[in-house]
Amino acid sequence: MNRMTRRQTLLASTIVIACALPAAWMLARPEGEAREASVIADDQISAQLFNFFYYIGFGEDAETRARQDEVLASLSDAGYRYVEVVDYAGFHGLDDQEYRGLLDSHGLKVSALHTSVTAATSDVQWADQIDTALTLGTEFVGAGETPRDLATRDEWVAFAERIDQLGKSARDQGLTFLVHLHDWEFAEVDGDQTAFDILVEYTEPDNVVFELDLYWAAAAGVDPSVLVAEHRDRIPLLHVKDMAEDGSITTVGEGTVDFPAVFAAAGDDVEFYVVERDPIDDRGFDPFGPTVAGLSYLQSVDF
Repeated sequence: MNRMTRRQTLLASTIVIACALPAAWMLARPEGEAREASVIADDQISAQLFNFFYYIGFGEDAETRARQDEVLASLSDAGYRYVEVVDYAGFHGLDDQEYRGLLDSHGLKVSALHTSVTAATSDVQWADQIDTALTLGTEFVGAGETPRDLATRDEWVAFAERIDQLGKSARDQGLTFLVHLHDWEFAEVDGDQTAFDILVEYTEPDNVVFELDLYWAAAAGVDPSVLVAEHRDRIPLLHVKDMAEDGSITTVGEGTVDFPAVFAAAGDDVEFYVVERDPIDDRGFDPFGPTVAGLSYLQSVDF
């Protein structure tokens, strides 16, 4: 995929898209308040479904499936066109084709698929995950997180070499392997070299790309603006997640992360801006509010 061409096409169509928001989203705006065209096109904004893990639950019963359907319907009504899918809990009893049908019924596409990947992931297991990604119609598939138990340089090199192989297999199928980064990849493991440095060094750009989580980068003490500027060709996805003054996760736009600076530094290389608000195992927590607020922020931010 030519990312520059895609970006240019999306920017050219921003005004048209801005006028075609679902009625439910328009009704959420104060009467008479028009939406200004954003620098970010709607087709570059995605919602991470991990936001709704505890709300949906982990079963395969009718009630759980109904909540899954409710979440997707609400995101579509709010104006989302893409979701980032996580397969850790399966699709609540639906097979890949059935889940794709559910997404299609709500007019939603998949920006990326997060799955479990370790150095021990077999070729057979990876082939199944590739098949799921192909069925869902996404380009990006890969590790929702790196293993937390890697401590030495040799362990990180082995992991990097393995995901580079998996990335080659994905590329052969027209897909791109992604690694979602947290904070531990920015810890030093060999002198002044971080795990992220090792992942970059021991993987080919055509085989492996990264999804930078802006909250976790900030939590690690890394300036995300500097990081995306240095690795623009390796970071086509951003997890747009904000940090409160006390260091906790908060709603996008209400915290301390300088999103306009990060977005400007990343330039045209970002394909998807993914809104994430990590879920809380508390029935009183509302995952819908922060997810819709993140969409509103990205639809109005300028940089």
